[in-house]
Amino acid sequence: MIEIDKVLNNISIETIEPPRILVQGLTNNSSKVKSGFIFFAFKGDNYDGNDFIEDAFKNGACLVISDSDQLESQKNIIKVDDVRAAAGIACSNFYNFPQNKVKLIGITGTNGKTSTSTILKSILDTNNEKTLQVGTSGIKPSIDIESALTTPDIFDLYEILNHAAKDGFKNVILEVSSHALSQRRIENIFFDITAFTNLTLDHLDYHKTMEEYFSEKLKLFDLNKENGSSVVMLDDQYGKKILELKSHTKCISFENKDTDYACTNYNINDLGITGTLEWDFKTLDFESKLIGVFNLENIVLAATIAVELNITKQSISEGIKNCINIDGRLHLVENKNNQIIFLDYGHTPDAYSKILKTLKDNYSHSLKVLFGAGGGRDKSKRPKMAKVVEKYSTECYLAPDNPRFEDIEAINDDIKNGFSKENYHSFNDRKEALEFALTNLKSDEILIIFGKGTEEYQEINGIKHFFSDRDIIKGFYEN
Repeated sequence: MIEIDKVLNNISIETIEPPRILVQGLTNNSSKVKSGFIFFAFKGDNYDGNDFIEDAFKNGACLVISDSDQLESQKNIIKVDDVRAAAGIACSNFYNFPQNKVKLIGITGTNGKTSTSTILKSILDTNNEKTLQVGTSGIKPSIDIESALTTPDIFDLYEILNHAAKDGFKNVILEVSSHALSQRRIENIFFDITAFTNLTLDHLDYHKTMEEYFSEKLKLFDLNKENGSSVVMLDDQYGKKILELKSHTKCISFENKDTDYACTNYNINDLGITGTLEWDFKTLDFESKLIGVFNLENIVLAATIAVELNITKQSISEGIKNCINIDGRLHLVENKNNQIIFLDYGHTPDAYSKILKTLKDNYSHSLKVLFGAGGGRDKSKRPKMAKVVEKYSTECYLAPDNPRFEDIEAINDDIKNGFSKENYHSFNDRKEALEFALTNLKSDEILIIFGKGTEEYQEINGIKHFFSDRDIIKGFYEN
């Protein structure tokens, strides 16, 4: 708890005396408000926090902060010009600036954020640096704070950073989504390192165009600390754009040796990846049991970030070698019949293409694919996903992902528009689809299951039901 005037320090407010009280917490969710909380009335796409001010007071809010033109300042309601900016300042004050007590690494891009973060965490752990990883796969190591978002909301994020600072973590690796940048979930947070993986088709339900999607990602590269740096993949067209627009950016290339960092002598096969990273007349040899061109890119980006953090070459090499799998990414599922079954979180045409090509290049087995599309998300990618799957598979199975509030059959119909052949089966029940696919899987075939990775829920009509692809596979072979 902290005095209210300290929480409001540096927030420009209309001349009104706030109540004299100790603040117990901050939130923009009226249902999370407890006695002594400040409620920030955020206006979003679906809900307006200003409609829940009465609920917040009923639940014990000591103060409401809003930027709505429909409200007037009064004893317990303070008007500000920008409520999200005010939230960033208030969180910093409430938790005593935890973002300045750890090294912060922010990674953005369509694909590869989690894999790059996981490899980087392995490197930093190997260097005996206590590191917290926050992203799509949750918080690792786990703490008493949960978030269902790739990038937590601003109030959860500051609480996480506060936990990290108090518990002696040296580094925090944060996956930064385009939604988080657009919704300003990282307000008043600045990074030691910012990094970019790639940009491919996704989230056009939200951003409308690739240019708008890119402009949101670009915002991260204005959030470096004074002596911070940025690293991007030069071989990606959007990486080139960042390099042109942001002067503090360093680049990595597989095609051009005349860059800040170059990857040379690389080799990828079914046993893993080897290669060399070159920079400033120095070299670093690495080897990994991960497979695929996309993982080579993730390894090199993680290694480059580690060099920027002044990690020893030995720790970088060992950390890469120690990272033998990525949770929910080409995750091989053990089973009694020794069938080759992979789970992967991939949910974009580009991710599908890279992963399926990797499997095709490294295995002689034919491929079968189970996939679907999330409801309430970019519809334009659905037929493109089908085209990629059809190109690489002998048979595929359409199954619900997280339908959310959309009709499952309507989602499947959108996907079917991308097929040119009848080599698919369509299901309205994911468990039924999985069991059908497993029943028809032969010993010389590979099944890859896209969309949910190692998630343990399925969201239908706003409710998250327990659901685990892994558990269904395990149960199928046990029975």
